[in-house]
Amino acid sequence: QPAGPPDTIVVPLPWKSLNEPREPLNPITAAATGLGHALRLWRDASPLRRGGTVILLQELRRTFGQGPQTPYRHLFHLLREGVTEEQFTAAREAAAADLQALDAYRQGRYPHPLLPYVDWASCAPVLDRAGRVLVAGCRDAGAARALGLVPTHNISAALEMARGVAGGSHRLGVLLAPPYAPLIVS
Repeated sequence: QPAGPPDTIVVPLPWKSLNEPREPLNPITAAATGLGHALRLWRDASPLRRGGTVILLQELRRTFGQGPQTPYRHLFHLLREGVTEEQFTAAREAAAADLQALDAYRQGRYPHPLLPYVDWASCAPVLDRAGRVLVAGCRDAGAARALGLVPTHNISAALEMARGVAGGSHRLGVLLAPPYAPLIVS
């Protein structure tokens, strides 16, 4: 078998987001952590062959609490409804002009109101390169589908799907640990 990037890469995800305030992962922060952070750590070349399969190891529950998760909930609903590019741009501009959300950000209670949009945009290069993104262990199929991801019950099913798409045999890569957040010293 020729050397090169793997056909499938498994990305285990941590339980908390990489951003402050550290909250449990919601579907957008889970995608941003696995696709926008972990798989973009390679500068020279992608760790995945073009058209390959990414398997995110995460439950992907649609858990948006009150407070810091509110901007993510708004973006998730926009993505789920399948908005146009113009509507998406208008929502991003409205978020940037939300003085109450900016004030909460300055007080350290909320993330910046544009952070959900930046997180989602960080996924685009990997989504463009990958043929499909499977979510192994997914507990909320609707949330996965709203983001264009494919829900699977467990890692075995996800690996079988990836093997079938690759034509029966494939090169598999696994990130050994979740991408860890930077150490915060106070």
